Amino acid sequence: MKTPFPRAILLVITTLLIMHVNGQDITQTLRGRVLDGFTELPLPGATVVVTDTDPLRGTATDVDGNFRIEDLALGRISIRVSMVGYQPSVVNNLLLRSGRELVVDIRLEEQVYTMEDVVVRPDIRKDRAINEMAVVSARSFTIDETERYAGSLGDPSRMASNFAGVTSVTDQRNDIVIRGNSPLGLLWRLEGVEIPNPNHFGSIGSTGGPISMLNINHLTNSDFYTGAFPAEYGNALAGAFDIRMRNGNNQKHEFMGQVGFNGFELGAEGPFSENSQSSYMANFRYSTLEILHAAGMSFGTGSAVPEYKDLSFKVNVPLERGRISVFGLGGNNGIAMLASQDDDSQYGFTGLDLYNSNKMGVMGLNHIYYINDNARFTNTLAVSGIESTADIYDLSFDPDNEKIKETLGEVKYTFSSKYSHRFSSRNYLNTGFVYDFYDVSYNGMQLDPSGEKYLHYLDNSGNMGFARLFTEWQHRFSDDLSVTGGLHASRLFLNNSYAVEPRLGLKWEFTGGQSVNLGAGMHSQTQMKAVYFSQRLTDTLNMVYEKTNHDLDFSRSIHLVAGYDRLLGTDHRLKLEAYYQKLYNIPVAWRRPEFSLLSQGGGYGFILDDNMDNTGTGENKGMELTLEKFLNKGFYYLVTASVFDAGYRGYDGVWRNSAFNNNFVFNALAGYEWRVGSNSLLSVDLKMVYAGGHRKLPVDEQQSLADNALRFKWNEAYNERFPDYFRLNGRITYRMNRNSFDQEWGIDLQNITNHKNIFIQNWDSSKKEVSTYYQMGFMPMMTYRIYF
Repeated sequence: MKTPFPRAILLVITTLLIMHVNGQDITQTLRGRVLDGFTELPLPGATVVVTDTDPLRGTATDVDGNFRIEDLALGRISIRVSMVGYQPSVVNNLLLRSGRELVVDIRLEEQVYTMEDVVVRPDIRKDRAINEMAVVSARSFTIDETERYAGSLGDPSRMASNFAGVTSVTDQRNDIVIRGNSPLGLLWRLEGVEIPNPNHFGSIGSTGGPISMLNINHLTNSDFYTGAFPAEYGNALAGAFDIRMRNGNNQKHEFMGQVGFNGFELGAEGPFSENSQSSYMANFRYSTLEILHAAGMSFGTGSAVPEYKDLSFKVNVPLERGRISVFGLGGNNGIAMLASQDDDSQYGFTGLDLYNSNKMGVMGLNHIYYINDNARFTNTLAVSGIESTADIYDLSFDPDNEKIKETLGEVKYTFSSKYSHRFSSRNYLNTGFVYDFYDVSYNGMQLDPSGEKYLHYLDNSGNMGFARLFTEWQHRFSDDLSVTGGLHASRLFLNNSYAVEPRLGLKWEFTGGQSVNLGAGMHSQTQMKAVYFSQRLTDTLNMVYEKTNHDLDFSRSIHLVAGYDRLLGTDHRLKLEAYYQKLYNIPVAWRRPEFSLLSQGGGYGFILDDNMDNTGTGENKGMELTLEKFLNKGFYYLVTASVFDAGYRGYDGVWRNSAFNNNFVFNALAGYEWRVGSNSLLSVDLKMVYAGGHRKLPVDEQQSLADNALRFKWNEAYNERFPDYFRLNGRITYRMNRNSFDQEWGIDLQNITNHKNIFIQNWDSSKKEVSTYYQMGFMPMMTYRIYF
């Protein structure tokens, strides 16, 4: 009997070919603004040219810095922007599609004139951070990269794992490890506001999860930092994501629909009225598996069907001397992973029924006011919150009563103000403050060994304040040499602990396309807020508890970075960085002398000890290589390699490997894009990663058998690694343009070779043995998207 599958494939191919043959030349509009890179004021009279057009197409910006070029052929284009007194900028490989106007903001950097002859070089360094104060261990990333890189799944975190110095924790989650640090050391910012974990199935204190709430259809170019970051960023030990949302189209209503493994999506944007320059943008997403499960379809996951939904939006209102924007992001999710229904095998949970739900949201208002052409205030009001609940039943102990019942909630109210001033083309100042007011509620209880009563390891609600001040100054001796200095200060009013952190950076472009970059700084971070409120039962007769972690200080780190950057022609880039990080004031516990908070993070929960103190230390050091070919004539590649060593000392003073000390990671990505006719594009992308295996926390089989519960050999913690990790991902994308809409079909091929990488080893209470669980096997994921 013949299978219908080949006939279906043939029908699809035939249909696409017919549509391709019947296609006609279609054009689209490019428009946007040219802005000063520091003040973000519009630059009238700038020249904008679309390169490689015959005849050459171009225009000049109007009094508001706007430009518009119509009737451009679809596909990849590059533009060159220039203006007297500014460094020219070249932006390559922008994608023109029929269903959406291409709207871009171009920022120009002011030139520093010297008595020597001025040499004008176009700025084509797309790897540089948008923040001009960042001179080392920083790069911007585009949304095109987030979509293009195989295995990224439209997720900024998974995309960033391709960069040097960055590794992922598991296939199931998007937590990232930066230079051997815990994922807990990552700072998330959205529109300048520090936000809670922006991932579904994340939790309070963690920074990752299986599915990102951040919708790439709403984002614009953003910055990612891996060390020695500028003084504006604080309360982080490892790195920072500074995510920016784009503005909606203020001249035309546009819509988007998408369906894929990650969800059903609908989006809309446009102007509020024909004569208004104000715009809106909104997007809603709903879990695909939840919808299909409700329709009666099964995926072999039992009751473990991820249920989630999220919403993001932005409203932008230009003013005469500035602008106001309102933005928001939020979502909720839940899942039941039930060993009683054999759901645990794919998640590493054994003998447990686990019910988990999370909610996260942020809403803010930004007001930018231009005092004059050289100074501005940016004021922000925001409210954000996160809530996590967990109910865990131990089937081998008491299947009818929760062994652990936990509800953690935080609401944060934020006010921040930043003043930016350009004194001249050589001297720039940023200074400001942030104040957070927390309203927290933590409740966690665990059934005691007798099974007769619950012990409350968390039971508190209250308020706390957290304030930060920062100032940073950049002096440009010339267009090739600049020094940036800054200071960041923090105070946690809960226990009046504080930190003062000097920062320093230097960049010297000693010859065309080659530069040396140096960075140094002190960085600090508060503990997860729930840690301060953990408690221990000290009087069993009267059930009196004591909060033993209330006075914990900041964790601290010193970063030293040296880098060499070189452009190899116009399309290639070579980058080398070496770094050293000294961590101190790390919480450790005398009850578990091998333990350190540096080895927490990257999972669905965390170990919470009482009676911790700040006597732990740690050390990270390594070298990184990046070799990159920017997309040109349809082809790109990215090769990154990192070798590093990360370790710590617990309460006992013994030197151990960090849980995240994989020692090495190697990434190789490449892709090619073909034009199909005049209106369509076909692209194929591949990614290979080879890395050291994760560190083991060995299971103590004898003690686990005796207690019928998971027990570890802490005296052997992280001595050995699991076998090395290997994974090959692929992506095929076909984009087809029509007169008033365009469509995109994509297929992501995860783990093409079906290589078995160990996820975790755990104690199986039903089999009375240690079981090994593996990470994601081969999995194809389809995506369909339409713009109209």
